[in-house]
Amino acid sequence: MEQEKKYGTLVTNVGTRLITNATMNGEKVRITQFAVGDGGGDYYQPTELMTELKNEVWRGAVGSAKINEVSPNMIDIVTVVPSNVGGFTIREMAVFDEENNMIAICNTAAAEKVVISSGEVSEMKLTMHITVSNTAVIEFLIDPTVIVATKQDLENHNNSPTAHGAALEKKAEAADLAAHTHNSEIHVTQAMTEGYNTAIQEIGEHVNDTAIHVQPGEREGWGATSETAEAALAAAQAAQALANQQAGQIARLEDGLFSNITGNPFLITFENLDGIALTRGTWNEAKKRLEC
Repeated sequence: MEQEKKYGTLVTNVGTRLITNATMNGEKVRITQFAVGDGGGDYYQPTELMTELKNEVWRGAVGSAKINEVSPNMIDIVTVVPSNVGGFTIREMAVFDEENNMIAICNTAAAEKVVISSGEVSEMKLTMHITVSNTAVIEFLIDPTVIVATKQDLENHNNSPTAHGAALEKKAEAADLAAHTHNSEIHVTQAMTEGYNTAIQEIGEHVNDTAIHVQPGEREGWGATSETAEAALAAAQAAQALANQQAGQIARLEDGLFSNITGNPFLITFENLDGIALTRGTWNEAKKRLEC
């Protein structure tokens, strides 16, 4: 009697232990790889004790994974076997974590995987369903280079009359375009442009105006002029001091000549008569006095 063929997915004992530990410790079981095999050439029913496929023929990265829309405890895991791989019949599939532990295994109806040299489009999209009590502890490391859309998926999408219709039917109203065009808050107006040009021209004229800017060599001249001015000031101060001294001498002389000096005829004395023209009287050099 022919064996009744049943198909389904089992979480292995290793997978159950890892998921349980992850749940208790707040960790994750990270599934990274998807493998297929030919079942050793015949149908069989897998068991929880298995740690590898009967006869693995291909392994690749997990392309995508998501919670099943109907069953919240079921995870749908997807991969794509590329066109250049084939020449075998798929009868078993399994997923592995990053430490190569087989987390779940399933058997499947025989599916031939041809290679592209056969002249057929031979990409094959595979989906494996895993049911676990706590999907939150399962984490998938997805390889972004894995293409999970087959060529047939793309053809179906491109041929769909509704795939891009919404985008093509979306049109801008003429009033909206006009309002956008004349919105001065987001566009530069002609008047603003003219104002910018005028400002730029005035800035250029200001920069090139030599009457209001220091020219090369002028700053060096300031130092020489300052030194000259300081020397002139010192000379003027010395001359003023000499003039003040002589003015005092002349004042004392005038007092001696034109004041009543009968009580003290020798009130005024001088060191010398430098700068004084004697018109009357006699200068006594020995006694440093003017005698009338």
